[in-house]
Amino acid sequence: MSTNVLKTKEPNAIKSKLVRMVKIYSEVKKHNEKSGVERRDWEWYEKMDNIFGTRENITPSFIANKITDIEDEEPLNIEPRLPKNQKKIIETRERVWERKIDLEREKLEKNHVVEMGKLEIEKQKWEFEREKMKMEHELKMKEIEARQSNNSV
Repeated sequence: MSTNVLKTKEPNAIKSKLVRMVKIYSEVKKHNEKSGVERRDWEWYEKMDNIFGTRENITPSFIANKITDIEDEEPLNIEPRLPKNQKKIIETRERVWERKIDLEREKLEKNHVVEMGKLEIEKQKWEFEREKMKMEHELKMKEIEARQSNNSV
């Protein structure tokens, strides 16, 4: 490539540039696949995606984890051997995540209660307005009737 296309560039410079571009591409792709994040754009993304988007190292066709099981096979209960402090760290992280989920659930429930209260207040407000308009209408109708009866006398 360096002798035919990029005659002014050294082969190592081309290789380094390509490695950096693949790294940037994989970072942008991983970022854009996360939910709840703003999409990142990169001028070479589309072209790099056309070239590398179907590669197993960039977009694996499947992801294996300790829960993945093959049908009709007994699951293997193999736990990785970790040092005690590493196990404690993992357990602590799990407890922290469980607590975080519980707090988020509580927050959502409280927000729901608050929003329902706001809606109830808004409903009462509109019922009051409707009743007020109804009474004003009845008052005007009685005024009109009173004027008509005074004019006919």
